[in-house]
Amino acid sequence: MGKPKQYIEPVKNLILVVLFFTTMLLLYFFWGNPVLNSFKISDLIGDEAVEVPSYQSVTQPGRIVVHLGGGSYTVLEEEDFNAWQKYIELLQGLNPAEVLSVEEITAEQFDKIMEFRSIVYRFYYDLPQEAFLKRYSIKDIHGIDQIGEFSNFGFSSGSPESLFIYDGSKNKYYRIVSAKAHEEMDKLLSLVESSSNANYRRIGDLTGTANRTVIPIFLSTNMSELKCFPEFEDLNTIAVKEFAQTFFGESLDFVRQIHGSKGTHIYMYGYGEKVLTISASGKVEYKNKETSQSSQQSYFEALDTALQFVAAHGGWQTEEGMEMSPYVRFAKAVENNKQKGYRIIFGMRLRPESLYLESSHSVMVEVIHGQVTQYLRDMVYVEEPEYLKQEGTAKREAFSVINMIAHNYTYIASVLSESGYDFSGLEGEALFDAVSDLVVFVKAGYVKPEYAENKENVLFPAWIVNTGSTLIYFDLYSAEPLGHTDLWEE
Repeated sequence: MGKPKQYIEPVKNLILVVLFFTTMLLLYFFWGNPVLNSFKISDLIGDEAVEVPSYQSVTQPGRIVVHLGGGSYTVLEEEDFNAWQKYIELLQGLNPAEVLSVEEITAEQFDKIMEFRSIVYRFYYDLPQEAFLKRYSIKDIHGIDQIGEFSNFGFSSGSPESLFIYDGSKNKYYRIVSAKAHEEMDKLLSLVESSSNANYRRIGDLTGTANRTVIPIFLSTNMSELKCFPEFEDLNTIAVKEFAQTFFGESLDFVRQIHGSKGTHIYMYGYGEKVLTISASGKVEYKNKETSQSSQQSYFEALDTALQFVAAHGGWQTEEGMEMSPYVRFAKAVENNKQKGYRIIFGMRLRPESLYLESSHSVMVEVIHGQVTQYLRDMVYVEEPEYLKQEGTAKREAFSVINMIAHNYTYIASVLSESGYDFSGLEGEALFDAVSDLVVFVKAGYVKPEYAENKENVLFPAWIVNTGSTLIYFDLYSAEPLGHTDLWEE
């Protein structure tokens, strides 16, 4: 009966060894890499459903311009007549067997055909052709691969069997010629023509220059100043801690936390591989320097990654205030350490006016090789009753757009000079012509200036002037400058 005792000590030793290695393994997971799986959305949100906007909802033309004939134009809003969806459905319905050709045309030919009743869907960024066709389930058409990227789409009653495409990356125009006319687009033009429309004219027709950008001749609106609030007013709250945990997981206690002298909160993992900075004003900046183990993504795959990342890290709506609609404002291809990706800037709409921030963006996401490497979040909210109060106020006439440019062309030139434009030797009418020719669009919206003395956060009704690289803001009623934002500033 005493013989089995000789095995007790070896078994004890074996158990101790197993416990030792189990303890070391647990220490590694808890201390060694606490943010290893922080990007897995399921780990962060558990069973909670989060709203992730679809790629269709955020991919909308920056402007839909309709030529009614005789130099008279109007501009459609996103939801008007379901115009963009109708064009998508037309592309999806194209029968490759009925497409006669895909051919390049000149800029002069494009301009001439658009003198007829026509519609142009303008994007202010480039959509990669192959990824666009695949994502929208558009059939492969022989010859379409000569088009690198889609920037503008169009239709003209002067050539109803054709669809027109502009490739901004190559500065080339193309047309897809079908065997039969696209009657549904002609019907859309007739519907717009029979409706009440705001009157727009080309800048060039008003100034004698070559600029074909259309601007409103007259705008009467009850847009007024709106009090707004930063998403994070107090950084010492549970909500801020929970927000930070979405980046670092439950192991936030093992992440270095630094409180800056100006109220800034900084969360840092390792030697700066991942850094989350929340300023006293509520602006969020996240940078991730870790090497991606993911694969290269197409534009729409990168867009999906960005949409899901924002949904898991703060969401697409603020917890308070009225609901806003996100959309892609600009996007461009970027590269870092020979790895490629996209930087995507999202705008937010307030039924239907867009919100702009001086020297900032509501949301910006950079996706490199399938990994989010940079995330900017500067969300503000407006109380819905505050917004709705405008509807009961008297309308006012906005400052004339062309006069606004005439009053401020030297200011616009000075802003653009800081971005590398050279206006040396130009003054007076020559400088005005050079500046007005750079205007890509002008639209009304709300702007939050970055005034140091402005203790209360206020959104101002404004004219938004886009020059391609810079957004410049002017008071909607007085045309006084309200600041600017460089689109691709690091």
